[in-house]
Amino acid sequence: MHFQISEKERLANTIDDAKLAAIVHDIRTVGYAVVQEIVSAETCKLLTHSILEDVERVRKTGKRTRHEEITGDGHLQLGLRRYAPFASAELLTNPFIECVVAGVLGPDAWLGFYSGNVNCPDSGYQPLHFDRPYSWKSPEDAAKDGQPWPPPTTTLSCSIALEEITIANGATEIYPGSHLETTVATWTAHDRLQNHPDLVARRIPTRMEIPAHSVCFRDPRMWHRGVPNPSKKPRAMIAATYHASFCKHWRGIYVANIEPLEMELLESNPSLRILDNGMLGDGRLVFDLDTREELEAMDSLHGVNRNIRFVAPPERVNHFLDAHEIGGGRIIENMEPSPE
Repeated sequence: MHFQISEKERLANTIDDAKLAAIVHDIRTVGYAVVQEIVSAETCKLLTHSILEDVERVRKTGKRTRHEEITGDGHLQLGLRRYAPFASAELLTNPFIECVVAGVLGPDAWLGFYSGNVNCPDSGYQPLHFDRPYSWKSPEDAAKDGQPWPPPTTTLSCSIALEEITIANGATEIYPGSHLETTVATWTAHDRLQNHPDLVARRIPTRMEIPAHSVCFRDPRMWHRGVPNPSKKPRAMIAATYHASFCKHWRGIYVANIEPLEMELLESNPSLRILDNGMLGDGRLVFDLDTREELEAMDSLHGVNRNIRFVAPPERVNHFLDAHEIGGGRIIENMEPSPE
């Protein structure tokens, strides 16, 4: 489940068809695949340093973050800097990432989430969970849309290892194959895996170890949890999530019944998404204007929608706030980004 990029592929900015098919097969059957060395050491070093600085600022507030309150102490959903030089094309417009995304999700997949996952020293255990529900709830629902059962994922998570991620620094616990456990397809938001020990016992856990500068592509329906980081240094990882083109909700949830007028609007304006309140709105990720030249330098070779918009001074993005909200940051005016 680990794949290397050849020099020929690097020159072409694409992955060989046979290798891509093997990557997609592993994601669909096992739940994940790792593609090694597709982000430069220089970019990873820059981002690691910036994330560790931001972790220190967050910790100086003396408060638990919202994400810690929901999932577990020491596990931070830390927004990433949305200004130059930190918003790097290597991360947001990487042709090898986009090649795998298109291979799994099909044409016109779109970027819906870009943030940081930091596992701090002395962290605890998160509850065992999965990040996305099944898009189809039964074999009959899937068949109506020409989908097999179990159905394919409509979302792909990309975990980018800035440094080597191992058991020694709290690599995520994962349950390979669990994304195919269709029992959970009809679960409500109140169902929890820990309340179903017999189901959990059907899968053998392992750790999501990722070499430095590499990406683990993961079906977000696969069960996983953050575990304690026994090292003395925060372990930084970048999380980018992509969605299939027909997922019109800003979280990438598949909505089967959309009113004809709303669907017409959605199809005519690719920046529109169905928001959590049921209204239509702009669901694009937000970045400061000084990143525009970098992020628009090259069109996607694989037809992926970067789903980005920019704000100009005096507006800018406070990446510390609203990491789970639309755009992954709060737009502010005439202020420096701050965790408070």
